Amino acid sequence: MKKIVAAVVNQEDVTALQAYPPRRQSRMWINTSGRPKRFKDELTEDLLIKQSSRCAYCCLRIRGTRPHRDHIAPKGLAHHPEFTFETRNIVLACYYCNSERKGERDTVATKSLHYERCKFTIVHPILDTPEDHLQFVGHRGKILIQTVQRSTKGRTTIELFDLASPEIAKARAKDALFDEDAAHLRGRWKRLLEQVAFSPLPRSTVLKFRS
Repeated sequence: MKKIVAAVVNQEDVTALQAYPPRRQSRMWINTSGRPKRFKDELTEDLLIKQSSRCAYCCLRIRGTRPHRDHIAPKGLAHHPEFTFETRNIVLACYYCNSERKGERDTVATKSLHYERCKFTIVHPILDTPEDHLQFVGHRGKILIQTVQRSTKGRTTIELFDLASPEIAKARAKDALFDEDAAHLRGRWKRLLEQVAFSPLPRSTVLKFRS
């Protein structure tokens, strides 16, 4: 997980949408025209660039042309509809993390009228610094993940999104090799990338061996 900068969208739209009662905001999210549509389109376009087309939680490449817009604090009427159009509450996520893992799970531990003062049970991709809670260990391809100093947020995040599963680890390994704009590499350079991605040795040591 990497820190994400909140999307930048038309501020007039944000102000107008947030002026509606919370329950109305939640229902307006599904609108396919007007301000809600413009808000969603601008947000998606900006976050695709800022997130490098990767899921905010597992960091794997988002497939398809319609990424999921995930409300970190769920926007449902039973949860936090007043944060429906809060840009700091929305990130792009893959289908697995958004639908199969997180769903409508409430991630707010302590609520505040001011979004930035809310306390979350998981590592917040925008408000938190993920490196304070999660780290990659072992092979150099960012494959194995663990908590930092037994972070409760880190542990909850790993469990909720199943970030330590063999399947996710394998997918991270594939990304390390083939998804870093290096598919064009051949011969010595391709072998070098493979060794850097999978070697348990520090990157500098591997490069020294190959030089």
